[in-house]
Formats: sequence, structure tokens, C-alpha cells
Amino acid sequence: MNKIKEGNLKSAILVTRGAAFRDIDNLNEAETCAKEAMVHQTDSHQPYTLMGAICYDKYAYEEGNYWFEEAIQRGADIEDIDAELKRIFRSTKDEEKRCEAAAYLLRKDSQRYDWAKSYLSKIKTHE
Repeated sequence: MNKIKEGNLKSAILVTRGAAFRDIDNLNEAETCAKEAMVHQTDSHQPYTLMGAICYDKYAYEEGNYWFEEAIQRGADIEDIDAELKRIFRSTKDEEKRCEAAAYLLRKDSQRYDWAKSYLSKIKTHE
């Protein structure tokens, strides 16, 4: 990584690497990559989006929202952020945590996150 001079390229590689670590549930390494990518390209939304997703994977919703907002300020589309949140919900295996996250999002903005209601009903049907 030290031989690559261009910040944009370093950032892109780090975001890709961080996403790969996230895919294998190595969230600490993913976070390290995301933060380093931010240093190399502060105006890119990708590392901030990655950081937001990592936080949601860790069930740190407030922190995740902070990073998603930072991503939006750097040009990320709200629809892309919401699509990422939906992917997180689909991949979360812990139904109780998924329900907790859905309730959190609905309290935050019930119209924007209306889709999360379906995750509340799933937990209720299993009780």
C-alpha cells in the first residue's frame, strides 16, 4: 500500500479491502480500512458509507447514522444509504437485533423507514 501514491486509488483499495473484511465479519479490520481510506480521500462518501454499515453491523445505530450523514454530506444518495440499510437487515441473522434496529429506524423517521415495519411483524409472528 505504501508504494501507491495517489490518494484516490489508495482510498478505493482500502474501501474495497474493508468491504471484504466486513463480508467475512472481521469488523475491526474493516473499520481500520475505512478510517484509513478517509485519511486518503476525505471528500469521498464511500469510506463513510462503509463506516456507517460497520457500525450497524455492530448494533451501534447512532454512530452508524453519524457516518451515513457524513457520507450524504460528501455526495452519497439517500437511496443508496437506505439500500445499504436494507442489505444489512437482510443479512442480520439475529432476529431480536433486527427488530431492535427496525424499531430504532422507525422512531427516527417512520415515513423514510416504513419498509422496516415488516421486520417488526416477523418477530411478533414468532412469539
